[in-house]
Amino acid sequence: IYLSEKKLDNAIAQYEETLKKKADLPESHLMLGIIYDLKKDYKNAMESYRKALEINPKMASAANNLAYNLLRDDSNDVNEAFNYAKIAKESSPDNPGIMDTMGLAYYKKELYGNAVNEFLDSLQKLPENAEIHYHLGMAYDKKGEPEKAIKQLETALELSDTFEGNEEAVKLLAEIKNR
Repeated sequence: IYLSEKKLDNAIAQYEETLKKKADLPESHLMLGIIYDLKKDYKNAMESYRKALEINPKMASAANNLAYNLLRDDSNDVNEAFNYAKIAKESSPDNPGIMDTMGLAYYKKELYGNAVNEFLDSLQKLPENAEIHYHLGMAYDKKGEPEKAIKQLETALELSDTFEGNEEAVKLLAEIKNR
């Protein structure tokens, strides 16, 4: 109820109270992580996902969300993020969100061909997702395919002007066009 009412602090308090009574509920740790993500409190989100994975090491959602958060910040270990992305992918290979995270992991490891393939697979299931188009545009750019990069970045910006990475997409598009 608190989540639906956007009362995130109340929702956090409710989950924390639940976990005081029964700390071995991976779903509650996962939900805490998701709420912290909504608050952009990535440090606490990652801590919650790690706790969920301590209890259930194959929990795809927690592994995916932890990997994605690790990939947000270049100071984090890319190999650690890649390992969590692989856990998520093994547990839920057809999930387009997990495909996107796996693509980002490949991208950060500079395996741009693999990244492109993951993003394309993800877009088959979520063709209207601006963020995935943006990620694909980044990968095409690094792969040396500027025309495809431009097309994907323009598609992303046509679909939405509020997706995560929107400002970076605008900058990258301008940079590619000015080369």
